[in-house]
Amino acid sequence: MKNGLLKSQCNKDFNMNIIDAHTHLDYMTHKYQANVESVICCSVGEDDWKKLINIMNSDKNVFGAFGIHPWVIESVKDGWENRLYDLLNTNRDFMVGEIGLDKYKPNMEKQISVFTKQLEIAIQLKRNVFIHCVGAWDKIFHILKQYQRNKLPLMIAHGFNGSDEILHKLLNNYNVMFSFSEIDKDLDSSRIQEIDENKILVETDGKSNNNLSELIDKIANVKNNNDISNIIYNNTKQVLQNE
Repeated sequence: MKNGLLKSQCNKDFNMNIIDAHTHLDYMTHKYQANVESVICCSVGEDDWKKLINIMNSDKNVFGAFGIHPWVIESVKDGWENRLYDLLNTNRDFMVGEIGLDKYKPNMEKQISVFTKQLEIAIQLKRNVFIHCVGAWDKIFHILKQYQRNKLPLMIAHGFNGSDEILHKLLNNYNVMFSFSEIDKDLDSSRIQEIDENKILVETDGKSNNNLSELIDKIANVKNNNDISNIIYNNTKQVLQNE
């Protein structure tokens, strides 16, 4: 659907261009922030899928991830996994997301079932995955152990705020990138310092007050690297290549 656009982007001058690595449909009504050329929009539930496709068809700067968020698993309709598979199988550029586990939401057993089915679809179709995880990395690690690591897709840990132990386990064992929308001057600055520059993404998460230019400046200061904007841009292009 967007292979031609992506190919052309690879050859352009992307000085200070930004790709919002994680937003939602409710943000699509806002104008892009300064220097934000494209967005990756993650669906929340099946009701979003057709709406997102229509937006993608009318706006070449919107890329999509499709899935069932753990917050809405109680409303999933029978056959959703077949419809998701068919949608992704017929659209090579579509990614999977936002999926995951949240200990503060009900029915963890069903959350695990829905998450696992989506992960298996991503593995089968070789699609990148946007992960939502709150207080449940132990359960996600248990699920990931069931699959060969070299078969797992690239995982984007959205709004990551796990412990140092979780961070190191992800970095040492899995193909993962970390997407940030806010940088706390204490905890997250040290966290950013530990993560390789080629694994960092920035996102608004649909919040118009998350200024990505300011966020990149903060990351550049932490990393002491004035080229961090281009590095993050290239990181996000890698996600868009969906390989």
